[in-house]
Amino acid sequence: MNESKSSDVEVFVHRKLVVSFRCPSCNLEKSINVEKIKDVSHWKVNATCRRCAHKFKVSFNFRKYYRMETSLHGLLYASFETLEPLGDVHVTDLSLTGIGFESERCALGVGDIVVVRFLLDDEDQSPLEKEIEITSVRGFKVGAVFRDTSGFDTVLGRYILP
Repeated sequence: MNESKSSDVEVFVHRKLVVSFRCPSCNLEKSINVEKIKDVSHWKVNATCRRCAHKFKVSFNFRKYYRMETSLHGLLYASFETLEPLGDVHVTDLSLTGIGFESERCALGVGDIVVVRFLLDDEDQSPLEKEIEITSVRGFKVGAVFRDTSGFDTVLGRYILP
């Protein structure tokens, strides 16, 4: 499994068992069964085209919702009422249900519940304030889900969805 950040081809799997992708060089299409890797949240492999021998990376994304890459500054707080931030974060990606960020100064663990506040880089500089639950910590990289289940967030939806 390759852990480098970028992929040449990203395949959104969601509920499918067979997916197709194309060689970025010659457009040869390949279909594969992903049933054996369906329990992995995000999987990257090196591939070589059988027609033109082009080498490229393929990322299989099993997420339920599209995740948008971002570069936003934010702050973490212990709760909605807290005025003193726990520390700065760099929001690296957003989906309708969660967030990815980097934090060098905050000691966070899986299961922790905190509040993140940041401004979107949209036309209105829309402020977002979300209670999140930490689901993964890999060094400085943190993944979390939004705890608010009251319904669709129209501001976030407008920002993320094309």
